[in-house]
Amino acid sequence: MNIDITGHREQFLAFVEPYTVGVENGPLRLKVEHSFQVLEHVELLVTLERPSSELAKDKDLARAAVLAALYHDCGRFPQFRDYHTFVDAHSVNHAQLGLELIHEQGFFRHEADRVRTLAETAIGLHNQHTLPPDLTPGARLITDMVREADKLDILRIIAGHLDNALPEKDSVLLHVRDEPQAWTASVVADVLAGRVIRYSDLRYVNDFRLLLGTWLHELNFPATRSALAHSGVMDTILDGLPRLPEIEKAVLYLRTLLHPALSPQTNREQA
Repeated sequence: MNIDITGHREQFLAFVEPYTVGVENGPLRLKVEHSFQVLEHVELLVTLERPSSELAKDKDLARAAVLAALYHDCGRFPQFRDYHTFVDAHSVNHAQLGLELIHEQGFFRHEADRVRTLAETAIGLHNQHTLPPDLTPGARLITDMVREADKLDILRIIAGHLDNALPEKDSVLLHVRDEPQAWTASVVADVLAGRVIRYSDLRYVNDFRLLLGTWLHELNFPATRSALAHSGVMDTILDGLPRLPEIEKAVLYLRTLLHPALSPQTNREQA
C-alpha cells in the first residue's frame, strides 16, 4: 500500500537542514537517517498488518502511523541544539517538545483532524515507559508500531557504536560510563524479573546492553521480531556483556526471548 507523504518528506528535510550543518552536529545527522528508517519500517508494518487489523477499514490510521513515524523525533533537533544531550532527564521531554514544534510550525495543518490527533498521540507517547490503558485500539496500534520501529532502528545504531570510538558515541549511549566489567545489580534484577529497564537506572554501558535486551518484552509484531532475530543485532549487543555468573543468567534469559525455539542450554552453546 502506497501512502503519499512526499510533501511531508520535503517539509521534514527543510526543517532539519539548519540543525545538521557542522562537524558538531553528527548526532543530528544520525537522527535524520533514523527518522527515515523508522518511517520505512512503519510503512512495512502497515502493509503487513493491514489485512488483519483495523488498518483495513480505517484509512486514517495508516496515514497517521506513517506521519508519526517521520516526525516522532523532531523534538530531538532543538533539544540537542539547546542542551547538547539526548537525555530527556537532563534537558526536556523530546516527545512533548516535538508536539510543540508540530503545532508552532503547522506541520499537520493540511491533515484531517482525526489523522492529526492520532499522529500526535503516537508521537507524544512513543518515548513513554508504559502506555496509558485508556488508548483506543486504533491509537494503541499505531503507537505500538512507531515504538517498535523506533526500537528496531535504535538497536541498529547502538550496535554500531558500542565498541567503536565514533564521534557520536557518547551522545548515542546517553553518556553512560564505559567500564567493560561494570554493571548495576538492580538492572540485572530487573532483567531476571521480566521488567523493562528504565533509562534513569543506567550507569554503565553494560546496563545499556541489558536495557536493550529487555525491549524484547515490548515487541508485538512478528515482522519486527523476525527482522531483529535475523539481523543478528541483538545477539551482537548481548555478546559484548562480560562473562560473569550474574550476567550470564540475564543473557540466557534474554536470548531465550529472542530465539524462543532454543532452549537456554542451546542458547549458551551457540553464543
